[in-house]
Amino acid sequence: MKKENFASTLLMKLMGMILLASFAFAAPEAPKAYVAVGTVSSTHNIVQHRYTGRIVSPAKVDLIARISGEMKEMGFEEGTFVEEGQVMYKLDDVPYKAAVLSAEAQLAEVKAKAEYAEQTYNRVQDLYNKQVTSKDAFDNAKSALAVAKAAVQAAEAALLTAQENLSYTVIVSPIAGKVGTTAKTKGNYITPSSGVLASVIQQDPLRVRFAISNKDFLQNYGTEKELKENSEVVLKLSDGSLYPITGKVSITENQSNEATDTMVLYAVFANPDNKLSPGSTVSVLLRKKETATLPCVLPSAVMHDGTSSYVYVLDENNIPTRRNVKEGVQSGDKQIILEGLKEGERVVTDGMLKVVPGTAVVPVEE
Repeated sequence: MKKENFASTLLMKLMGMILLASFAFAAPEAPKAYVAVGTVSSTHNIVQHRYTGRIVSPAKVDLIARISGEMKEMGFEEGTFVEEGQVMYKLDDVPYKAAVLSAEAQLAEVKAKAEYAEQTYNRVQDLYNKQVTSKDAFDNAKSALAVAKAAVQAAEAALLTAQENLSYTVIVSPIAGKVGTTAKTKGNYITPSSGVLASVIQQDPLRVRFAISNKDFLQNYGTEKELKENSEVVLKLSDGSLYPITGKVSITENQSNEATDTMVLYAVFANPDNKLSPGSTVSVLLRKKETATLPCVLPSAVMHDGTSSYVYVLDENNIPTRRNVKEGVQSGDKQIILEGLKEGERVVTDGMLKVVPGTAVVPVEE
């Protein structure tokens, strides 16, 4: 009886094991992870040096009164953008209009006198030529004509001055840019000694001023022409982001700083969205493109741990393998790789958290 129970128990265990094994073999395969994949391409290598720069405007205008008068109008809002030729201030023009009218009247008077003096001169000259009048009378007529002509010139000059003073009652901005705060407002009496009323600063384009060592200049470029033609300038802003528009070196100062052995450069940048502000400090990345090409990938493909940078490389069976790489600089939307990859290889660019090294994935080509 005990033998029968033992055999029965053993048989049941064997059947259970067989059943479990059948379930294991019948279990469905785990789904593969879908990941974004990109192909390693190539681009020109870039030599890059970092400097500290200051954003400056190519043009700044201080608006100053050239005549005296009460301010009647202010044609702008403080801190806004103004156009070239926009009226900024209007001063009381009544006394200056009166001065113009007076100068015009004076000019008309002296012109009439000059016309009479010329007619007199012509008559006396005719009589003198006929020996009917004396030379003294002729000289007096000639002198009177010269005095009358001089009076006309003086009156014309006075009229020009009056007209110019009248034009100064309207102060316009000679450039387009951003205006700051005003020192005087409507109702104040303004004189040339009132100082700067407001300043207009050009905002687009802007320049970035920075200094590089003569050693860097000679080693990487050698000539000003090479520097301007084969370099580009990238800005890193105070929040760590890269300014999306690259600049070009436009001006080099005409002498080096003998104390620091550096030369000052100016790079010009478009500023359509007014993201750059004159006076602010930026990091300047001066880049030179080399003839050699290197592999490059999307920046999202490169990951970092405590010791190295790495990517996941897919083989022909779409099995990912971790590979350490050495990064260069970013060139546009690509990350240059100095070591660890070659052109044509495939790397994971998104979905890294799904990757299990050695386990095949489903690539989604970007």
